[in-house]
Amino acid sequence: MKNWGNLPEKFNGVSDASLIVDKNNNNVFVAGLWMHGVINEKGEWIENLNEESIEWNHQWRNKGSQPGFGVKETSQFLISKSTDDGITWEPPINLTKMCKKEEWWLWAPAPGNGITLNDGTLVLPTQGRDKNGMPFSNITYSKDNGKTWVTSNSAFSNTTESSVVQLENGNIMLNMRYNQNRNNLTENNGRVVCTTANLGETWTEHKTSRNTLNEPVCMASLIKHEYVKDGKSKSVLIFSNPNTKKGRQNITLKFSFDDGNSWPKKYWILLDEGFGNGYSCLASINENQIGILYEGSQANLVFQKISIENILE
Repeated sequence: MKNWGNLPEKFNGVSDASLIVDKNNNNVFVAGLWMHGVINEKGEWIENLNEESIEWNHQWRNKGSQPGFGVKETSQFLISKSTDDGITWEPPINLTKMCKKEEWWLWAPAPGNGITLNDGTLVLPTQGRDKNGMPFSNITYSKDNGKTWVTSNSAFSNTTESSVVQLENGNIMLNMRYNQNRNNLTENNGRVVCTTANLGETWTEHKTSRNTLNEPVCMASLIKHEYVKDGKSKSVLIFSNPNTKKGRQNITLKFSFDDGNSWPKKYWILLDEGFGNGYSCLASINENQIGILYEGSQANLVFQKISIENILE
């Protein structure tokens, strides 16, 4: 964003990147949250920042992002498109006023992947803070190949970073980081999982929600991987995160062959048992291989190509 408002570069940045490939035309979209200047803990814009200024805040801390649409009020949701596989990018479009409710403190992409539904609708996982500052997860979708976007109702309160897939029945599943899992070592530790049949107008909590996929309160990745077995088209859900209830370690892959209703332990693959920042992002490479980019114990970012041919049923 260059130097908006003559602010030093250190007071401008983009975070929470989310990527989606439009399978209708192979266009690529990248969404990100533009953080600009500093809104202090009281929700006030700080004027006259310079290179020597040490003020700092964050959109998820206290009142670091506030109700409204303006640059001096709230963090900005931007999206850019590439029509040549990422070689060049169109100038970013600001979706803040198009989609964000004015009373929300924040509306942002959820880091990871979006999806193209069977009917061509583009869906991004998104997150925000409601009129009381409480975090939530939802989805944002486009029915016209990314020209206009609509953001849905909240799927679940006190959730943030999420991943989205389309199930075999056409419903959308949203898998969410749940803040109440912090220091929760009980059997009720688990990612929040909800489904919707109407693009997020209403949501239903899934039977595996808050009891199945352990987490230490961290971002996770979920994809639907498609393949052919014995001449039949099939799919499997693949999930990755730090497989613990506390501490970001044991980056693990899990596989579900029944649309997320179960995640049998015999299909788990431990990738890194050490401690790291724990974020990950999955992608299908071909029918028998997936890729995962993750923050591991041996490097800030690790890319690993994994053969899953022996797992696929």
